[in-house]
Parts: sequence; C-alpha cells; structure tokens
Amino acid sequence: MKFGFIDIVYAYTADRPEQNEPLGGTTSAICFLARALTTQGIECTFFNRINTPKVCHGIQSLPLSSLSDVSLYSDYSCFIFCGRWMNDIVQWVRVNTSVPLIAWMHESIFTPPLTTALDAFDAVVFVSHWQQSINQKEIRPHWQQHVIHNAMNPLAAELILSRETRSRKKTKPPCLLYAGSFARGAFHIAPILDRLRSYNSDFTIDVFCSTTPSGHEKSDQDYIEWLRRQQNVTHVGLVGQTQLMHLMEQASIMVAPNPWPETSCIAMIEAMATGLKVISTNRAALPETASGFATLIEIDDPDNPHRFDAPINYEIFAQKIASVLDVLKTDPISFEDEQNQQTKYFLNNYQWYQRVDTWVNFIEILRQT
Repeated sequence: MKFGFIDIVYAYTADRPEQNEPLGGTTSAICFLARALTTQGIECTFFNRINTPKVCHGIQSLPLSSLSDVSLYSDYSCFIFCGRWMNDIVQWVRVNTSVPLIAWMHESIFTPPLTTALDAFDAVVFVSHWQQSINQKEIRPHWQQHVIHNAMNPLAAELILSRETRSRKKTKPPCLLYAGSFARGAFHIAPILDRLRSYNSDFTIDVFCSTTPSGHEKSDQDYIEWLRRQQNVTHVGLVGQTQLMHLMEQASIMVAPNPWPETSCIAMIEAMATGLKVISTNRAALPETASGFATLIEIDDPDNPHRFDAPINYEIFAQKIASVLDVLKTDPISFEDEQNQQTKYFLNNYQWYQRVDTWVNFIEILRQT
C-alpha cells in the first residue's frame, strides 16, 4: 500500500518534529502517523509547500505541483487531505484517480473555503467523537466516517519509559506549565495567577507561547511587561517539541484555561503521559482527550464550535490549582499514585504505532467498497 498525504499549509519533511521550532498538532500528527506506517511497510509520500523534493525517515516530500503529474496516481492506494484543502486540488486528484480520497479533519467544523465538505471525498476521519458529532449535518450520504484519535510524540514515551521514577525530576517549588498558542488560553493566565497567590504562592510557572501573541504592539507590550513584573513566572516563548518534552518532565501541573473549540489536544496528551496533573476546561473535545484524568472547569456553551472567547471563572480555576498544590505538598504518595495510573493509561492508549492497523483497515474497507 502507498498513502499520499496532501497538506496545503506548510512545507516540511518527516523530521519536522525534531526541529527546534514550534509545531502545530496537525503537522505533528501527519509526520508521526506516516513514520509509524512506514515502519510497518506502508509507503508514504507528503505533498506540501516544500520547494525541492526530499526524503526523510523513508518518506518523500514533494511539492504540491507534483500532483499535476498524472503518471503518479497509479502508484497510490489513497490520498489523505490533511487539516485544510483547496477545492480545485481535491477535484484535480479526484479526476485523476479512483482510489479513496479522505478528509482528515483537524478543524472543529467544515467551513468553506478552508475545509469544504466536498462530494469528491469518499470518507472523513475525525480526531474525536465530539468533532464527529457536531459535523453530522455536513456528512455526505456516500461518505464513510471513522474516529481515530491522535497520539503522543514517541519521544515522550521514550523519556517516560527510560527514567527510574518521575518524582525525582519534578522541581521544588512545584512548577506549573502553560504550553500552546496564545489564543488557546494564555491571556487567562494573568488573572488566574493573581487569584492563586491568595491561596498559595509557593510555585513557579513556565509559559510557552508567542512573544507577539496578538500582533497588536500595545497589547503585546502590556502582556510582556506583566510577565516581567512577576517574580515566579518565566515566559519562555515558543519552543520545539524535543525541548518541550524535556521541560515537561520538570513540571507538576499543566494549566490550560482553554476557550477554544479543540478537536483534540496533543500537548495535553503528552503532558498527561508525562505525569502532569492537568487543569483545563470542559470545552469541546478536551474532556474526551483527558479521558477522565484531568480537572475540568465548566464553562458556558462548551460545545459551541463557533465561539473562541468563552469566559473562564478565574476564582474557581485558581481554587482548583491551589487544591492540587495542597495535595502535592501534603500527600505526595497519593499524588504520585495518580500520576502513575495516568501515565500508564496514556502510554497504553495514545501511541502512534497503535493507530497503524486502524488506518490500514479503514483504507482497505474503502478500497473494497
């Protein structure tokens, strides 16, 4: 079998997760799934915004313009359109092949022109049941659909399995961590910490988000100045996945006051696998991703896929962080027991190699239809 992954947004090769630059979840998923497929004998090709063909991890990256070569289509078992697509490219591929065309949805909903629900597709793969549920009105009668969850960076699993005990690497005072784009909740960090200090000030927090979050000079300057005034806050900025994996090992709590309609959250998966207690919201697919292990703050209208500014109850959020910090201090054995159960669950259920058979079987069913 041979899979073609079509991504109109970025230029990269299969080693993109190891580069020391920030990385979005969609690109991460494409690279790690293709690498897992390749190890099982499935040939994979990336078609993206790269200018010069390159090969990495046995996976060829070709420019999108290569799709104009009609001779290549006979080699492929399927084409997977990743995250976003251009309608004319989908139609061109459809004209030149009869193999299954799959929309691999990472956005919350089908919204033209970025994620148009096209009749040319044969199937759609969702990354969460929540995402599948809210998109049912757009499903075409001839589409087959499947939910296949994302998974963690294999490095996270390697780090977890190679260390003797988790607690030896955790810092004191406890380190909180925020990781993600600014819009995913960083602008809620300041008021939450202001309230948290009235309960507990014995903590530090590392904030991994953009240094120019909004693109508006005045508001960005105000945010950075606020960070610089805090004695226990380190604004690291955006970092590559490898560096983030190592830094996660030192933290104890992931603070994720997320108002975004998330379809999945790979950063949360990796944090929970690493043993961090996650405090987030019940927004969209976050409860599904957390699998019952996170503390989730209820917000209004949590399933609305169109809303990106849902308010957060800062007082309750701060109280929940304080409660976890208290358990960490007064009952560290119980805290570590919960960490071990959480880590075991995510190691057993969120590995990319575990997704290979699911994808291959789904493609085989499509090809027989």
